[in-house]
Amino acid sequence: MKMDEVTPVQRDCNLFRYKGCCFLKKLHNKESVDALQDFLTREDDVFLVTFPKSGTVWSQHILSLICSEGYRKGTENTSSLDSVPWFDFNLTKHVYDEIPSPRLFVTHLSPSLVPRDLKNKKGKVIYVTRNPKDVMTSMYYFNNMAILSQKQPNFEKFMETFLSGDGKFFFPLILHLMLLRIIL
Repeated sequence: MKMDEVTPVQRDCNLFRYKGCCFLKKLHNKESVDALQDFLTREDDVFLVTFPKSGTVWSQHILSLICSEGYRKGTENTSSLDSVPWFDFNLTKHVYDEIPSPRLFVTHLSPSLVPRDLKNKKGKVIYVTRNPKDVMTSMYYFNNMAILSQKQPNFEKFMETFLSGDGKFFFPLILHLMLLRIIL
């Protein structure tokens, strides 16, 4: 099997595998993933990169407040989705080229799938990490609450899946951390 082939994920019909990562069918397709790598970054772009369930929303809100001087300017009630939109799935339908600099983005993409410009040191990266045991526990409860993919029958089965690198979201945690050196 080639890395650039789209293949189904046997254990979950809501996912597909592409370039070594799992993606949700509701949010991605092959073309949308390829387009992300061709995105033209600016020198002052800031990418908040996290593995899922690692404090992403919390960090997104802090970044938004720091860069907009939120409490000083009274913008603390502005949605973080508006000020720091998701790069890998455009939930708010922003036209990224029209966002004034500095642009702020948040992503769960593996380092191997971020824009080529970012790999070439154009733009800035903030990487947030969390204890893998806490990530796994948080992801287990999130997956049982959210209707994004099939639920695991119990925590033990979820842990086996998570530790095997065939977790519910995108990319195995250990490889996410190892490949981080590509963009830092």
